[in-house]
Amino acid sequence: MGKKILIVDDDLVIQDSLQELFTDAGYVVHLAADGISGFDLISREKPDIIVADILLPRMHGIALCEKIRGSDELRNIPIILMTGVYKDVNLRMYVHKGLANDFIEKPFRDAELLSKIEHFLGPSTDKIDSQPAAGQAPLPGRNPKGQNGKSVDHDLDELIIWARNKNKK
Repeated sequence: MGKKILIVDDDLVIQDSLQELFTDAGYVVHLAADGISGFDLISREKPDIIVADILLPRMHGIALCEKIRGSDELRNIPIILMTGVYKDVNLRMYVHKGLANDFIEKPFRDAELLSKIEHFLGPSTDKIDSQPAAGQAPLPGRNPKGQNGKSVDHDLDELIIWARNKNKK
């Protein structure tokens, strides 16, 4: 069985896209939509890594990190914080204080987040078939760099995820 990733995010689109990304990469994925249910799930499942948004209902992501770090049983689980609101300086402060091990700003590229996961867990040995996850391999004729160095790929990846989710309904 693959290593366990717990995603704590109240955005269902992000949950779905990360679940697909990590499952395709061979990881076992658990989901929580708020800080309190996230902590309960972390306590039960003991994931190998946690990917949590900062702005969460019922318990802020920073409070969730503090609660995890305050638990003898959970404190060594790596945490990657995600946010589209807080800026780089604030995120580095949380890492420096030991509340999180790393951070990523939204919007992010799938390959960047997967690389951060593999930094802590190593590559999964349970990858599903040979299909690359969205954002892992450029489509033919696709320019890998946008104006800001990532917007074209990111926008196309989000459009693909949106279309997949639309077709599932």
